[in-house]
Amino acid sequence: MNICVFSIVTYWHGAHGGMEVHGKLLSEGLAKRGHEVTVISTRHPEGKEYEEREGVKLYYLKNTTFGSQRKGWEKESIKKFWELDKKEPFDLVYCQQPIISTRLIKDRNRKIPSVVIMQGHEGAMLLSELRQTFSHKKGFIQLFKHLSSFLYYHVVWEVPFLTKCNAIIAASNEVARSIQRWFFVNDKKIYTVYNGVDTNLFRPSDTERMEIRNAHSIGDDEKLILFYSFVTKQKGLHLLIKALPEISKRIGRLKLMVVGEGDYFKEAKELAEKLRVDKDVVFTGYIPHQHTPKYINASDLFVLPTIRQEGLPFVLLEVMSCQKPVIISRIGGILSVIDDGVDGILMTPGNIRELAEKTTYLLENKSISDEIAKNARQKVIEKFSLDKMIEDTIKVFEIAIKKGNSNREK
Repeated sequence: MNICVFSIVTYWHGAHGGMEVHGKLLSEGLAKRGHEVTVISTRHPEGKEYEEREGVKLYYLKNTTFGSQRKGWEKESIKKFWELDKKEPFDLVYCQQPIISTRLIKDRNRKIPSVVIMQGHEGAMLLSELRQTFSHKKGFIQLFKHLSSFLYYHVVWEVPFLTKCNAIIAASNEVARSIQRWFFVNDKKIYTVYNGVDTNLFRPSDTERMEIRNAHSIGDDEKLILFYSFVTKQKGLHLLIKALPEISKRIGRLKLMVVGEGDYFKEAKELAEKLRVDKDVVFTGYIPHQHTPKYINASDLFVLPTIRQEGLPFVLLEVMSCQKPVIISRIGGILSVIDDGVDGILMTPGNIRELAEKTTYLLENKSISDEIAKNARQKVIEKFSLDKMIEDTIKVFEIAIKKGNSNREK
C-alpha cells in the first residue's frame, strides 16, 4: 500500500505524547513491512521541510502553524497531498484524529479511501476539563474557552470527517462506544485496535533498576513510587502528592519520582513544598522516550490517578510490559486493559483516601504486588504487543480500501 498520513503533531517534531508515539510506531512498522508511508504535518520548529526517518517520508508545511488546524493547515495540507498524489497515487489516507478536510475525500474525480484513528475526541476532552476544574477548584472562567474550542473542532472537523470516512479505528472499546454515543455513526465502520508496546524495549531489568536508583541516591531498601506522564492538571499528580503524607506514615522510607514535564510542573513542586514532602519527591523533568524503561524499572509501583477521559495511555502498557504493578484511575479506555486486582489496581478518579489506601496496600504486600506485575506483563505480551497493533491496523486499512473501491464503482 501507498499510504498518506495526516498528523498536525508528530514524534519527529519533538512531541512524545501517547498519540505521537503511536504515530511513530505505526508509521515505522508499516514501512518495515514494505508499505510506502508519507506523513504530511505542520511546520517544524527547526524549519525543516522534509526528511526521511526509518523509511518514513516526512513533509512539514512551512505556511502552517505548528500543532494547529488553523492558519493555513487545510489549504496547505490538501495542496501538498495532490502534489504528491500526482507523482505516485496513494491507496489510502489515514489521520490521527479528524484533522483533514472532507474536501479531500469527497473529490469527485479521485475518491480516496480514508481511515481515522481515534484515541479520544473533543467531547471527552471537554468532560476532562470539567473534572480538572472541579478537582483543582479553579479555572472556572476557562471553561468558556474550552466550550468554544469544543464547538469549533466538533462541528467543523470531527462530525464531517467521521461521517464521511470509510473506517474509524478506536484505541479501546470505551472509545468506540463513546464515538457511537457522540456521533451516531454506523457501528459497522468502527474497529477497535488497541495500542501496542515494544515488549523487547520495555522489559524487566534489575541492571536498569540499580542504575537509576544509584544516580538519584535512592537506596534499595526505599520504596519508590513512579509517576510518569505529561505533568498536566488532568493527570492527577496533585492527588498523589496530597496522598503522600498519609502513605509515608505507613511505609517509612519512601520516594516519589515524577518523570515528565508540563504546564503543572511548577505548581506540583510548590504543592510538595507546601505539604512538606518535597524532600521525598524527585522531579526528573523530561526524559527521552528511549530511556524511560530505566526509570520504570527503578520503581516499585507506578501510580497514575488521572482525571482525564483517557483513550488508552501508552504509559500504562509500557509500565505493565516492564512487569511493574500499577494503580490507575477507573476511567475511559483503561478499563479495556486492567482486570482489577489481577493485573493492576483500579481506583475511583479523584479519591485521595482510596489512592493512599491502595498504594499502601501494594507497597506493604510484596507477594501480591509481584503477582499482579507478572500478570501485567503476560497480558501485554498476549494482547497489546506492537506487532499485533500494526497487523490489526493493516487489516482495517485493507477493509477501508475495499469499501472505498466498492463505493467508487457504484
